[in-house]
Amino acid sequence: MRGKVAIITGSSMGIGKATAELLAQKGAKIVINGRTESRLLSTKKELITKGYDVLAIVADISDTEGAKKLIHKTVDEFGRIDILVNNAGMSSRGYFDELAPEVFAEIMQINFLGCMYPTKFAEPYLTATQGSIVFISSVAGIRGLPETSIYCASKMALTAMAESLKVELSDKKIHVGIVYVGITKNDPGKKVINKDGSYLLLKDRAQRKTQSPEQVASAVVRLIEKRKFKKILTFLGKMNALANVLFPRLVDRILIRSKEKIRKLNT
Repeated sequence: MRGKVAIITGSSMGIGKATAELLAQKGAKIVINGRTESRLLSTKKELITKGYDVLAIVADISDTEGAKKLIHKTVDEFGRIDILVNNAGMSSRGYFDELAPEVFAEIMQINFLGCMYPTKFAEPYLTATQGSIVFISSVAGIRGLPETSIYCASKMALTAMAESLKVELSDKKIHVGIVYVGITKNDPGKKVINKDGSYLLLKDRAQRKTQSPEQVASAVVRLIEKRKFKKILTFLGKMNALANVLFPRLVDRILIRSKEKIRKLNT
């Protein structure tokens, strides 16, 4: 990683921040990104204090101009891009029939197009370095779950894109990877989109078995180092993937019986 330039979207907190810090520890020059300037600059200050080479770019990468800004400012500063970690994302709450139509567009804009746009504009530079593109998905992107239907759909879309890019970019020697993250400890202040389109403070997950952002970051960096394609995190996530292939009807029955329990966990 030493001397490589890594962009991590959505990296002012949580998994993105932990991934940026671990890449920096390994010698990479890191570019952190977010929409909230105060939080992003606070993270930059913290990382610089630790001696890391950090560029912070405030940009909404769910639109083309924000994504272009992120990529072009990185190249202007460092002259290259070696790693793009598409981490920025937002979850949602509410059964499908309760969701305001604008929630569909917002979730897909953030979670899907917010990965596609940076990837599109970074691809020529990653071709030059034979670099890595990594998508941060979720175990909810393996199997559709109640209460988070549009979120699941957005994360499943990343699988299709990663699989297509793996083939399309093979001649250019660009590494493509996707990581399916399980329930992760969230930072205070993290929000999700509620069924009516408002923002809802995510409840503390201390009572649930979670991974730390640092554990997730470690898995992401290992995937990059080994240039692997897919990685499913947590025992529950792996069991979910296996059961969905071997026992799909059983999974259906379990989810139908437990859908209200899942809903209560999310509220």
